[in-house]
Amino acid sequence: MLAGWFQRLGRSRFLRNVAVVTSGTAAAQAITIAFSPIITRLYGPDAFGNLGVFVAVVAVLSPVVTLAYGRAIVLPASDRDAEALLRLSLLVGIGVSISSAVIFGGLHRQIARVLGFNVAAQYLLLVPIVLLFSAPEEALSQWLIRKGQFRSVARVAVAQSAAVGAAKAGVGLFVATAPALFVLNAVGHALRAVLLWVGARSTLVGQRIRSTDIANRAKLSPLGTVAHTYRDFPMYRAPQALLNALSQHIPTLMLTAFFGPVPAGFYVLSTHVLTLPSALISESFGMVFRAHIAEAGHRGQRLRPLVLKVTVGLAAIGLLPFGVVIAFGPWLFGAVFGADWITAGEYARWLALWVYFMFVAVPCVEAIPLLGLQGQFLLFSVLLVAVRAGTLVFGALVLTSDVGAIAAFSVAGALLNIGLTTWVLLSSGGRLREDLRGESKE
Repeated sequence: MLAGWFQRLGRSRFLRNVAVVTSGTAAAQAITIAFSPIITRLYGPDAFGNLGVFVAVVAVLSPVVTLAYGRAIVLPASDRDAEALLRLSLLVGIGVSISSAVIFGGLHRQIARVLGFNVAAQYLLLVPIVLLFSAPEEALSQWLIRKGQFRSVARVAVAQSAAVGAAKAGVGLFVATAPALFVLNAVGHALRAVLLWVGARSTLVGQRIRSTDIANRAKLSPLGTVAHTYRDFPMYRAPQALLNALSQHIPTLMLTAFFGPVPAGFYVLSTHVLTLPSALISESFGMVFRAHIAEAGHRGQRLRPLVLKVTVGLAAIGLLPFGVVIAFGPWLFGAVFGADWITAGEYARWLALWVYFMFVAVPCVEAIPLLGLQGQFLLFSVLLVAVRAGTLVFGALVLTSDVGAIAAFSVAGALLNIGLTTWVLLSSGGRLREDLRGESKE
């Protein structure tokens, strides 16, 4: 019986694809972990705190750089619609990046004061550059996933992690400052965009060649058509993703405002470490599951059993690593990253509770666009930001403790993710969104 179970697993295309992406993510995360003890000893909590503010600004703005059209690329049954979404995403990304350059060019000093950014304000001018590369990062990665090029996605993750980790360690030997980390962050995004283009180029060129004759040109979807068909992505998913990013990075900004950059640095490191194991599985499952569930929906399969099975699997997988952090967080952080980072381990104990339930919710979040629940998800995200900001203010002003603020934030995040998972599972008994029914693969 056990042998038969393993044989079925081996024949599962979904699990094979997950394994490919997971192996690449695992290698990338192993490289990041290997460099982390060196980097934390070179730069220190203050530099990490300022980097956290910079990354928070980029992370909050990145979800809207393509107005979320990039995330829709895997959904159409038609390749011509997917290609149109790819082109639309890149054009929108250029427009949004230029707009952000104008805003940051004129207001970077004011923005720095509001954020508590205690490094020279001109470094915020790197933000529009990072956003410019974020558009092809999102669009090309989704195209590769659609085309089943999971090995290319894995190779890019490994190459980027190795290059950025080595650069941070090497530069840190000579210039261990926050601005150096800002520049290297921008270089990392540029490198990933270039590598994704190299990986996707053959499929894009092939797609273009097949579209050169007049008959096929007539079949290419106009950008306006796909923009209208998938209008729920800019209307609901883009602001939802922005709010979700804000809710995840708001502790960095508020800890900086209330307690200074050092506690923000503790938060940055602890969340970075906690998301390593979760990213290893959740990003891999998310990438493959997004395409898999879309295909299942096109075939008319019931979605709830598929979503539930993966959710339960992730819940079981996450128990051990997150449990270890809850039990031994301060000791682990002190031993691995140095005595200066023991407080980050206290943060990690609480944050592990939130990240665990966020990890478990991945399949449900990926199912939301196909179930036509993006409007409701946007309302949930508004609630999420309000609750998380409120708990941080409560911890800072009432508990007057940075650890207390993180504890309140984490418990609230865990409860909200439990509610989200329950809601989507109950809703997943419905049918696929109407504009995706009845399409056929070309």
